[in-house]
Amino acid sequence: MANSVCGGTTANGYVRNAVKLPSKGDNFTSYSKMAELAGRTYVHSQVKNIIVDAYQALQKSHPDKRYKYAETGLENGGKFSPHKTHQNGLSVDFMTPVINEKGQSVHLPTHVFNRFGYDIEFDKQIQV
Repeated sequence: MANSVCGGTTANGYVRNAVKLPSKGDNFTSYSKMAELAGRTYVHSQVKNIIVDAYQALQKSHPDKRYKYAETGLENGGKFSPHKTHQNGLSVDFMTPVINEKGQSVHLPTHVFNRFGYDIEFDKQIQV
């Protein structure tokens, strides 16, 4: 497959030959199967390589931690509601790693009832 090409800005741009991020790996996962199927996890090919390499490095340096990525962009870039950016394949939302009440690293809960994690606000009361 050809390398991706992007143009414009994150707020007014496009990407060609974008690639999907992997659904999951040893220490990471996508925020939503529904969003993946809707085509909301595409990035520039170099961005994908950087992210996958970073997760592999984190697996070695922090094998007990779990990570989650969220929205990236559409296969051909362009408008990406509700975001004002994410248009040229260079934007990625990452969810914060969280620790449960047992002290274990777990994936941030992301589902339709918390707007796939975007409506979570942390304070001393939150337990996952």
